[in-house]
Amino acid sequence: MLIWSVGLLFWGLVITAAAQEGSLTIVTSEFAPFNYVENGESKGFCTEIVREVLKELKLEVPIQTHPWSRAYQIALKQRNTLIYTIARTPAREELFRWVGVLISGRTYLFSRQGNPVDLKTLEDSKPYTIGAVRNGIRSAFLGNRGFTNLDLVKDSRTNAVKLLSGRIDLWLEDELSAVFIIKTLGHSPGHTIRRALALDLVLNGYLAFSKNSDPQLVAAFKRVLDQLIISGVYMDIKSKYL
Repeated sequence: MLIWSVGLLFWGLVITAAAQEGSLTIVTSEFAPFNYVENGESKGFCTEIVREVLKELKLEVPIQTHPWSRAYQIALKQRNTLIYTIARTPAREELFRWVGVLISGRTYLFSRQGNPVDLKTLEDSKPYTIGAVRNGIRSAFLGNRGFTNLDLVKDSRTNAVKLLSGRIDLWLEDELSAVFIIKTLGHSPGHTIRRALALDLVLNGYLAFSKNSDPQLVAAFKRVLDQLIISGVYMDIKSKYL
C-alpha cells in the first residue's frame, strides 16, 4: 500500500506538470450507459472510471461531451487530449496513444417488436434502412462492406427514437446500450425491440490519448487504470451497470 501511495504521489506530480504544460482536455460523446449527459452532468460507467482515475491523480478536469464526430476530430488534432469510449481498430492504431480497455460488447441489428425483421445473413439487411452513428466504427463496418442503406445520425439515442417511430427499419448497436437507451425513453426493451441479427463485430472500448500527447501523461493514466482493475474498484463500478 505504501509503495502504491508513493507511486501515486510521483505520478500525480508528473501528470499535474504535464497537464499544466499542455492543458489536459477530456472529450467524450453520448454512448449510454457508458458515457452520457443527464441533467447537464456527465455520467455512465466509463465516465465513473475516468473520474476515479482523475481523483487518484488529484486532477480536476472538466469532461466535454460532443457529437462523436467532433470529439474524434478534437482528439485527432489537439495535444494532451483524452477521448473515451473509443474502439481500437487497425486504421486507428497509429492515430492515438492507447491507455486501456474499459468495455467489451457484441453488435446487433435490432428491429421493432411491432415490425419484426427476420435476417439470416448480413446481406439480408441491405433492403432495409439501418440507423447508425456517423463516423462510428459500426457504421464504418457496414460501409466497408458496400452498405449504402445507412441512416447516419449524431448519437445512438436518436437512432432509438427513429426506430420506435418507424423512421428506420433496423438499429445498429450493442445490447447493453440498446436496452439502457430504450429504458431511458420510458419503454420496456422486451416489448419494443428484438434482435434481428448478431454481427461478427465485438468492440472493445478504450481510453486513448491524442497522438501528440505527453508520454508521461499517458503512462500515468495507464498506471492508475491498471491499478483500479487490479484492486477491484473497476468491477465494483461495473457491477452497478450489469
